[in-house]
Amino acid sequence: MNCKSVQGRLSAYLDRELGGDELLQIRAHISMCRECRAEVDGLRALKSLLGGIQCPEPPDDLARRLTANVLRHRIEEPRHTLKFSALMFAGVTACSMLATLLALNYGLVHRGGQPNVQANGMSSSAHQTSDGPFGGDGFGSGNVLSAANFGPR
Repeated sequence: MNCKSVQGRLSAYLDRELGGDELLQIRAHISMCRECRAEVDGLRALKSLLGGIQCPEPPDDLARRLTANVLRHRIEEPRHTLKFSALMFAGVTACSMLATLLALNYGLVHRGGQPNVQANGMSSSAHQTSDGPFGGDGFGSGNVLSAANFGPR
């Protein structure tokens, strides 16, 4: 074992969490390596010091103060208005529609097709299948949703 792997496991070694082989390997390394032995001694001393520290008890009114603080912040923080919520919904909807159109057109381009815009403003592909308006895999082998579909007739 090298020093890096031993030092990464020293806490588990001191807490007696290691299995037989690993425990013996680390013990053998520590007996030969002065740096790792010093590290173990330092961790042992730190663990001893920290073990003697008493955990302070929270004040009796801590729960009441925390609850009052949370309630005060909820009352003071501005609420989202209906107008803000409607704008957020409209933005999410517009982004979703754009992502759908881009995904459909991406599928068309990567399948090698281009929409043919006919005189009536509707687009159609060079070949169509009977698997629905978008073809067998749903990406671009049939009609394509685009701005050209909504032009003047």
